[in-house]
Amino acid sequence: MKSKRYIPGLLLLISIFAVSCVDNNENDPPVRKFVTDTIVTVQQVKALYKDQLALNYKLRIPVEIVHGWALSGIITASDKKDGNLYKEAFIQDATGGLRLLFESTSGLYIGDSVIVNLKGLYIGDYGDFWQVGGEPYVDDSGSIRVSGMNMDKQVLKLSINNPTYPDTITVAQAKSSAYLGKLVALKGVQFTDDAVNQTYGDLSGEAPASANRDLMDCDKKKIIVRTSGYASFADDTISDMNGTITGIVTIFSSDYQLIIRDFKEVKLTNDRCWPGIPDLGTPVETIYLNFEGFPNNTDLKITGWQNIAQYGDRVWRSMYKNGLNYSQATGYNSSLGSMVAWLITRPVSISTQKVLSFQTAKEYWAHKGNNIPFQVFYSTDYTGKNLFTATWIPINATIAGYNDADNTFISSGNINLPIQNGKSCVIAFKYTGSETESTSFRIDNISVTTVR
Repeated sequence: MKSKRYIPGLLLLISIFAVSCVDNNENDPPVRKFVTDTIVTVQQVKALYKDQLALNYKLRIPVEIVHGWALSGIITASDKKDGNLYKEAFIQDATGGLRLLFESTSGLYIGDSVIVNLKGLYIGDYGDFWQVGGEPYVDDSGSIRVSGMNMDKQVLKLSINNPTYPDTITVAQAKSSAYLGKLVALKGVQFTDDAVNQTYGDLSGEAPASANRDLMDCDKKKIIVRTSGYASFADDTISDMNGTITGIVTIFSSDYQLIIRDFKEVKLTNDRCWPGIPDLGTPVETIYLNFEGFPNNTDLKITGWQNIAQYGDRVWRSMYKNGLNYSQATGYNSSLGSMVAWLITRPVSISTQKVLSFQTAKEYWAHKGNNIPFQVFYSTDYTGKNLFTATWIPINATIAGYNDADNTFISSGNINLPIQNGKSCVIAFKYTGSETESTSFRIDNISVTTVR
């Protein structure tokens, strides 16, 4: 083994250098003090950009903040939670909320109390929503945007874990400039039917992408929930339940949006509502309906029954043709990519043997392959509130098909319903179609009777 050799001259040089570093009488660099500028409100900052926001978006130029101003507020959302925001945070005071852009991940957390020195920063917008950041730049579309600010230079954190209190408002209220940038809670809301069972983000492409999913209340008022494809909950499946969602209200052009700041604040635990759909009636012993006496070509309304448009905006309608009354569902001339309509009877007691029968007819069969326009089910656990959580058991019946003559009613035959002491069930007639699969389907003479 070779022994290590040391060069005496090098050792001496190292020793001299080490001593000189210790004894060179240099002082530590000065600590930069954060001197707070004059505190102003979010509303005052937004007002600086009012004239630009009134212009066409292609003509807007970010406004430099030349005043010795500072914002004092609470961080209500940030990029440090759930990944739904990127290099940004939202600050709020008593007058409103505002987006802050940063060069890198902000280091701010929900509940931080901060002061932001604004002098030398710029206020601009993205899709009509205000944002404050650094030097302007031209993006790929040719629009002038603000870049991210340096947080260490511009922001002073005063305290942490401060409570944030959302305003509890309606969807209609959220779609107003008064709440832009603010933290809100929307109660009694649910995602629309076409959003249910989708993921929050768009994961269908080669890379994750942001997605818009419609949220609505029980009066059919809607707002977009915007989610980044990189959010930690982007691949979570959207629930079919109703409840409360908390987030930040933003806007993109004319579209109001809600940004989820913490996925734990998506609390959908209640039964789904059906806007405009009446409650089911109380259980009865028998049912008979031949659709006589209803106005021609109008949406069907029957006390104790439900007529629901699950997808699309069409439901079962009462019709009169060739001397016959019946109910019809059709996708013809609807312009709908998807249409699903349910006609659900009021509950009927099945403590003793009951027999179901009805008649069906079709016209202009347009469904392709194995696709069929009509199905019939029964359910013993449907409460009238949530189609998705109920158990729907198919009923084997004779129904009109492709080879049957148009406008010819065919009997289902007598179908024994299950006997369950103390129980009741509903019967559901379901139509599935679209603009292209537009077969018109008809039902008549619905009967549930006791065995004689």
